[in-house]
Amino acid sequence: MTCDGRTVDVGTARKPRLMLAVLLSRAGTPVSVDSLVAALWGDDPPVSARRNVQLYVHRLRRTLGADRVVASAAGYALLPGEEFDAATFRALAAAGNEALLAGNVPQATRDLRTALDLWRGPVLPEFDDCEIVAEEARRLEQQRLSVYEQWAQAALDLGGHADIASELTDLVHAHPYRESLRASLMLALYRTGRQAEALELFRATRALMDEQLGVEPSPALQRLHAAMLRGDSSLVPGRTIPAQLPADISTFGGRSAHLRRLDNLLPGTGHGSIISTITGTAGVGKTTLAVHWAHRVGDEFPDGQLYLNLRGFDPSEPPLGPDEAVRALLDGLGVPADTVPAGLQAQTALFRSATAGKRLLVLLDNAVNAEQVRPLLPAGKQCLVLVTSRHDLAGLVATEGAHSLRLDLLSYEEARQFLSRRLGAGRVAAEPDAVNEIVAACARLPLALAVVAARATSRPDFPLAALVGQLHDGLEAFAGDDAATDVRAVLSWSYRSLSTDAASLFRLFGLHRGPDVAAAGAASLAGAPLRRTRALLAELTRAHLVTERTPGRYGFHDLLRAYAGELAHTVDPEGERNLATRRMLDHYLCSAFAAANLLYPHRHTIATAPPTAGVTTASVSDHDEALAWFAGEHTALMAAARHATTAGHHQHAWQLAWALGTYLDRRGHWLDKVAVMTNGLAAAERSADRTGQAVCHHSLGIAYNFLDRFDDAHRHYRTAGELFRRLGDDSGLAHNHLNHALVFERQGLHTDALRHAQESLDIFVRAGHRSGQAKALNAVGWFHAMLDEYEEALHHCTKALELVQALGDRYGEAATWDSLAYSHHRLHRYELAASCYQRSIDLWHVLGDPHSEAAVLDRLADNHEEAGDLDTSARARERARAVLDAAPARR
Repeated sequence: MTCDGRTVDVGTARKPRLMLAVLLSRAGTPVSVDSLVAALWGDDPPVSARRNVQLYVHRLRRTLGADRVVASAAGYALLPGEEFDAATFRALAAAGNEALLAGNVPQATRDLRTALDLWRGPVLPEFDDCEIVAEEARRLEQQRLSVYEQWAQAALDLGGHADIASELTDLVHAHPYRESLRASLMLALYRTGRQAEALELFRATRALMDEQLGVEPSPALQRLHAAMLRGDSSLVPGRTIPAQLPADISTFGGRSAHLRRLDNLLPGTGHGSIISTITGTAGVGKTTLAVHWAHRVGDEFPDGQLYLNLRGFDPSEPPLGPDEAVRALLDGLGVPADTVPAGLQAQTALFRSATAGKRLLVLLDNAVNAEQVRPLLPAGKQCLVLVTSRHDLAGLVATEGAHSLRLDLLSYEEARQFLSRRLGAGRVAAEPDAVNEIVAACARLPLALAVVAARATSRPDFPLAALVGQLHDGLEAFAGDDAATDVRAVLSWSYRSLSTDAASLFRLFGLHRGPDVAAAGAASLAGAPLRRTRALLAELTRAHLVTERTPGRYGFHDLLRAYAGELAHTVDPEGERNLATRRMLDHYLCSAFAAANLLYPHRHTIATAPPTAGVTTASVSDHDEALAWFAGEHTALMAAARHATTAGHHQHAWQLAWALGTYLDRRGHWLDKVAVMTNGLAAAERSADRTGQAVCHHSLGIAYNFLDRFDDAHRHYRTAGELFRRLGDDSGLAHNHLNHALVFERQGLHTDALRHAQESLDIFVRAGHRSGQAKALNAVGWFHAMLDEYEEALHHCTKALELVQALGDRYGEAATWDSLAYSHHRLHRYELAASCYQRSIDLWHVLGDPHSEAAVLDRLADNHEEAGDLDTSARARERARAVLDAAPARR
């Protein structure tokens, strides 16, 4: 072999030569000592294996030069030089591909031919039993065949069909299943007047495929055969057939539903050209999908494929002007420059004339708006135009009948498959936890996944877990080698296209901690009127910087959130950020407070401060709307309460927790209630707010009771009671006694429960608190019933019913009908009990409390069973199961 222009002798001993082969196959990348030992000795290395590796490395350094074989903590690496045939081959192949993309077919043909001429036979055949070397040999062989396919096509385009037929014949014999090589050979034979041989080659191909694989030749090969049979003029050399598509990505996968939708657009009706827009956020893979599909169906367009980057979001150059764009398309069609008229209108007319009657595929990449695209639409009825953009291009849909295809983030499974294709299935399967963390950190954004995959590919001996820690550094973890692969830079190109107000709203979105935000919440962030904010949200949505996930709710993925947050902290002054955060928290608190009072107007309430100027509250007018609003805002409210604590808005933290309380109770979300109340309690303690502490301790008692953590429940109720006494809050103290009684009930200590309920009633009576008296009367009656004192129970519950009905307390009425029913039931008044149970069930259903509804249905079933009506009892139990099955899971 040669090194630095001199011939060097690496000896004939197998082990040192094999080690050199392994280092060559991983040129420039460290190979660990363990990997070298495994390659040289397999599963049974000698004791001296590691020492022998060091000895071989020492000899190689002496032979090749110490600067060519370097050591690091990761292992040994052989640094590539100009004499590395594989590196030179790849560089020439890349240059040839770039020349093809630029339309310079002669240069491409020269570069590709030079690359192929470097080959002198199989790669390191003496070591084909070593998997590392064999894998690199297979990879290079596949690249060689791909270059042959490109070279053959380029040579055919230049009219070199007579020169390549012989070489292609040998290649087809050596690689009989490469249909692209067979297609090129058929075309070379056809163009040299050997049509019969070309047709015979197709028949031989069909027989081979059927016999060996049980399939027909590819559609592309069949179309070429059909064109030869009818003497299609497009097969004649000298005609300009553009093939401008960028190279396809060999590791493309997923997006099967999107590919099917694109397949359905293939022209066939003759009613006019088809236009499809592929839109989505930056880095989501719009161009990759468009190019892949275009290659997949390219043979459907015998008049060629045009490609044009419209530079709608280029960081260094302005968008491509319509006159420049039309000229580029005319050049691609081979229209002589001296025949192109002056003026955009005339040039556009010429382009339409040149495309009339043709079957072309036109890919217009990175369009900034519909106006940029319209002059570039062909006239051919069998043409298809693909347009990619970060904007929605609704104008093309409205006026040109374009089909809109929106590209979203990858699914979790697609993201894992993405990494498998880039890194190898074995490597991904070996570290499933690390892969899941990478997918989450990349927000399932293809560009971010590609950056991380490239980093992992360059370090094949590193575990994937070693990369995970780097992904917590924000967008710095996703910086690529150039602007096109730097996630922050790519996102910035979309941001720069925004209006001033929309850019400001996007930055403020970075201050929001929930998964999404409603329009009223966004208006509060911006301190702007709702109508104006909706217009700004529409602009952000069109630019795919936010997504309208459900009608009226907007969000974005975590990398966009990180970018927006970065911008907010660098562009917006601290005072403005703090004020926006205050407005956002005021929005959630005021809206939640109003909705909570609609859910349960007779709940023990708290006093809140008026909202900051510029706050827009949610429009909620009745019980059902309040329940729906809480369901939609549940996660956002939990996040807002946590954010309030970290941002130092302590009163908001515990008051938001209070406002969530009734909804969480109705849905049985006890763990969420513990979380939000614990957060609120911490905030109240930091600000020495005794009212907030009392409220949170009381609510934690409720949650822990239903979680069967009775000691914790008693502890919080006792602390809350003491705080309410110190505050002189009789209503809070009485409610605390009332709910504390429920802990004793669940423990079966009904006498203690009755004592607390009676204490609650006495306080409410002294305070003249009528709604409290109603609740306490029902509780006292219920606990009498638990002690088998049914007449006493009916006496108290009847008085309670009168009060709750007079007050319009449907929640209290539902509970009281249940108490009355139970006492009648135990007194064997089954018909009366059933009537009372049904009233309670109907109210719980209206109130949206499925767990209480199911519990009363079960008691109704018991009542029917004891009355001897087994069929009605069974139906009631079935209804109870159905209600629970449809209910949100308790958590």
